[in-house]
Amino acid sequence: MVFAEKCTVFDVLAYLCSVFTKEEERHYAIQWVTADEKHVGRIINTYRNFLAIILNASANEYRLDDKDISYLNGEMEKLEKQEEKGDVFRLIIEVEKRMDMYSDWQNRGVIYDLQPLNGNAGETGIAIYPRIRPLWDIDKSERNRERRFNASFTNYMMVRTEDVQPFEIVMHYWNDSGVLHPMEDGWSLRVALAPVMDDAELKTEERDLAVGYTVGVEGLRNGEKVTERVLRVFDQMFSEEYGIIVFPEALGTEEALSGIKRKMREQPEVCTFVIAPTICADGANVLVVLGPGGVECLRHKKTSPAILITRDGRAEREDLLFDRQVHLLITKELGLVAFPICAELLDPDFYRLIVNAVLVDTIICASFSPGVSAFHDTLLKGTAARLLQLYINTCSAKAVSRNGQIALPLGFVQIPCSDEEFQIRAMDWECMGECPRGICYFDIMIIYKDQKFHIESIHKKCA
Repeated sequence: MVFAEKCTVFDVLAYLCSVFTKEEERHYAIQWVTADEKHVGRIINTYRNFLAIILNASANEYRLDDKDISYLNGEMEKLEKQEEKGDVFRLIIEVEKRMDMYSDWQNRGVIYDLQPLNGNAGETGIAIYPRIRPLWDIDKSERNRERRFNASFTNYMMVRTEDVQPFEIVMHYWNDSGVLHPMEDGWSLRVALAPVMDDAELKTEERDLAVGYTVGVEGLRNGEKVTERVLRVFDQMFSEEYGIIVFPEALGTEEALSGIKRKMREQPEVCTFVIAPTICADGANVLVVLGPGGVECLRHKKTSPAILITRDGRAEREDLLFDRQVHLLITKELGLVAFPICAELLDPDFYRLIVNAVLVDTIICASFSPGVSAFHDTLLKGTAARLLQLYINTCSAKAVSRNGQIALPLGFVQIPCSDEEFQIRAMDWECMGECPRGICYFDIMIIYKDQKFHIESIHKKCA
């Protein structure tokens, strides 16, 4: 017996997917690529009772009763005796097509953690999650050419445990909308990216360990000054009601985080997401994402250390205490959103996880880096998958640069499906190295109209 009491449709989908190795998944995906109604109709007719059970389960929150479970177990016995898996492959696609989009009966609030929808993830090595596509055209994404179940699935995706390792994914769900502003034949998104300042000083400790040199970052030497600057910049940005506000890495403090939350709670009606400046303390580097009303959506610890080269040419590894968890946010407008912290975006294993294994649609990266060319090259890879990507560095990173100079440009915006000559737009400074004492951030207007992206304006606000 495969399925037992309290089994759900998600358990059935996961188990069926687990019958296929990755090699078999690709093999049969290629076989079925030219199927038309005649070929698919044969499968629908053969398994009409099986598929009817899946479809009807939507009326019972996708739970299966004893009679359904007994029937499905009998069908599984027959399927497992078949040497050829081609029909089972197509059956899996038809099962998923009869599962409605993740719906209100499953929701538990505006923002909440989301475990795999199937209860047999440990047994099958397959996790089923909602797949909510972003509100832009992804028909020409390279993902649609992949030889995988996910290329044919409509409302859900399957994630293999082996594809996630050595990481663990933690999904969070935002059951609301309002980041994007509707307009005729499209929408607009206002983004603020803040390099903040050029004189933040990291509190560092160099260590000579048995395995090599490391440098630990334990906050800021001038924390009060940085906190005051962060909050001043935030007050101005928040008053303009941006959809997304992004701060750089390492300029955060608990006091700054509390101040940002307090301000957002005063105006819960403002639909703004804030990627707060990461906080370095107790050996960890933590990014906090805040939703409307200052509610914490997630806390993500940096998993990939930076490698810094000192002015005398010595390599030092960022000394981090981290777990393996990668926190992601499911949204109804931007699809699945990832928040890599600086070097994480450049880590090939991390990048493959978020882009290939879990199919993120939007990447927002906060950085504290002496160089930016590698980030530009990595962002370029997202164009084929039709990703929307934001990147911001800080002028204060000049302190860890061998030449003591600010790495330019300070930020990037990468837009998908655009007729513009450059899909990646750079954020250039206007202060000529004279850091203003007040506020400093980039004001960006992204327009999506007639299935094309445009960056209407990029303006650096300094005062």
